[in-house]
Amino acid sequence: MQNLKFFYSFTHILMLSLIAGVVNAEVSFGGYLAGRQALSTRDFDSASTYLLRALKSDLENPELLNGLISVQVSLGNIAEASKSADKLDLLGVQTQLSNMVKVATHLRNREFGRARDRIDNDQGINPLLDKIITGWAVAEEGNIEDAKLIFDKIGNGTSLAQFSQTQKASMLAAFGQYESALNTIEILEEDFNRLSIDARVMKVQLLLKLDRQEKAAEYFSKNFVDAISSDADKLKLQIENHPNALSSGTNLSLESGIAYAFYAIGDILKDEADPNTALLYVRLAQYLYQNSEKAILLAADLLEEMAQYDLAEAEYAKISSSSSYFLTSELGRVGALRDDGRIEAALEVLYFLSREYSDIGIVHNSLGDFLRREKRYSEAKTAYDRAIDIYREKNNITWVVLYARGITNERLDEWDKAEVDFRNALTIKPDQANILNYLGYSLIDRGEKLDEAMAMIQKAVSLQPESGYIVDSLAWGLFKLGKYEAAIPHMEKAAELMPVDPIVMDHLGDLYWAVGRQLEAKFQWRRALSFDPEPKDATRIREKLRVGLDRVLVSEGSKPTSELYANDN
Repeated sequence: MQNLKFFYSFTHILMLSLIAGVVNAEVSFGGYLAGRQALSTRDFDSASTYLLRALKSDLENPELLNGLISVQVSLGNIAEASKSADKLDLLGVQTQLSNMVKVATHLRNREFGRARDRIDNDQGINPLLDKIITGWAVAEEGNIEDAKLIFDKIGNGTSLAQFSQTQKASMLAAFGQYESALNTIEILEEDFNRLSIDARVMKVQLLLKLDRQEKAAEYFSKNFVDAISSDADKLKLQIENHPNALSSGTNLSLESGIAYAFYAIGDILKDEADPNTALLYVRLAQYLYQNSEKAILLAADLLEEMAQYDLAEAEYAKISSSSSYFLTSELGRVGALRDDGRIEAALEVLYFLSREYSDIGIVHNSLGDFLRREKRYSEAKTAYDRAIDIYREKNNITWVVLYARGITNERLDEWDKAEVDFRNALTIKPDQANILNYLGYSLIDRGEKLDEAMAMIQKAVSLQPESGYIVDSLAWGLFKLGKYEAAIPHMEKAAELMPVDPIVMDHLGDLYWAVGRQLEAKFQWRRALSFDPEPKDATRIREKLRVGLDRVLVSEGSKPTSELYANDN
C-alpha cells in the first residue's frame, strides 16, 4: 500500500530533536544524555527514568516532553503520555505525536467531537487516519450517510479501497446496520480477487449476527479451508457456539472498529518503517480496545524486533491459555526467549507445547527447527518425524518441513534418508532454489550423479542469481569437478554478494591456489580468518596457510588440486 508511505517516523523525528535541540543550561546533562542513549537503543524503561530526571531541572522543555511522550506510548502508558501532551498544550506546543495521543484519548473517552475539533484545527495525526476518525465521528453524531460518503472518498480508485471499505463496514456494524455492513463487504468481494483475512472474518461474524449460521459455515469452509491460524480457529468456535460466541472478542463494536484503524496502520508500517513507529500505532490500538489479542501479539513482535525481550514476554503473557491465540503467543514467546539467549527456557516451553498440542504439526515443526539451529540433530529428527506424520494425516504437508528434515538427516550422516526428503520436497516445489542448491551441492560433494547435480545448481542460480550462497555452490561445484578457471568468475561474484562471509573467502582462496595464484589465495584465507569462521574451519585455514592447499588435501585422503575430477581444458 504505497499510499501509506507518507507516514512520518516519529521516533526518528524525536531522536533528532533530542540530539539537535538546544538544551536549557539548567537541564541535568547526565539525565539528558542517558535518556538520549537509552532512546537510541530502544531501552524504554531506562529512557523514561532518565527523561523524567532531566525534566525535574527543566519542567517546560518541549523536546524532553516530546521524547517522554514517545517513551510512554512505547511502554503502553497512554494515560501518562496524555498528561505529558497536556503539558505541551499548556506551553502552546503541539507535535504530531502529542496530537496523536490526545486524539486517541478523546476517542477512548468517546469525545468524538473533541477529537474532530483537533483534526479540524490541524492538530490531527496524518491525512489518512484523520479522515477515518472524522468518518467515525460523523457517524457517532448520527449522520451515517455522510459518514459512508467520507469512507467512500478515502479509498476511491486507490489501493486503500479495501482498507477504507472495511472500516466503513465496521462503522455500519458498530451502529447496528449489519445488513448494510454485509452488503459493503460483499461489494468489496466483487471488486477484489481476494479479501483480506480480517474482511473475511468480519463477513462470517456479520452472517452470524444476522442469524445465517449455515451461510456462515459454508463461507468459512470455502474461504478458510487451508487456514491454519488463530483467526480461523477462533472463527470456527464462533460458528459452532452461535449465538453466544459473539458476546465478546469480535470486531463489530465501535471500540474495536476504531482501534483496528490504528492496528492496521501499525501492521503495514512494521514492514515499511522503523519498528518503533509501528509500535506507536499498535500501542494506541491496544489503548482503544484492550481486548485486541492481535494488537497484543503485534506489539510483542515489534518489541522483540527491537530487542526489548522482557517487554515482549510481558505482552505475550497477556494472552489467556483459553484463547485461540494462546499457541501463537507461546510460539512467539519462544522466539523472544531464544533471542534473549535463554535457550533452555525456550526449549522448556516448546516441549510443554509438544505435549499439550500433540496433534498440531506446527508445534513439532517449530521444535524441530529450534533443535536443528542448536545442532541437536537427533532430537530435531524426532520432532520432524512427528510433524511430518501429522501433516500427512491431514494431507497438508509442505516442502519446508521435508527440506528441514533432509538437512537434519544429512547432518546425521543418514544420506539415503536425506536424499529422499530432498527429492520429495522437490516433488512438491520443483522450482525451489534452496532445495535444488542443497541437494545439488551435497551430491557433488559426495561425487555422485554429477551431471544431475550441476544441472540442479545451475537451475538454482537461474532462479536466484543474486544469492551469494547459491552462486558459491555453483563455483564450488565446478571446483570439485576440477573446472577451476570456469569456477573463478562465479566465486568472485559470490564474494561480491557476500563480502564478509568466511566460507566464501575460504573457497575463493582455494580456487586461486588451484590455478597457481598462491599469494592471492593466502590473502583470501587470511580474510576468511578475520570474519570469525567456525573453529574447525579456522584450524583448516591456518593449516593451508602453513603448508598449502594440496598438502592439506592429501593429508585428508583426497587428491591434490592437480588431480581432481577433471581437467579444466
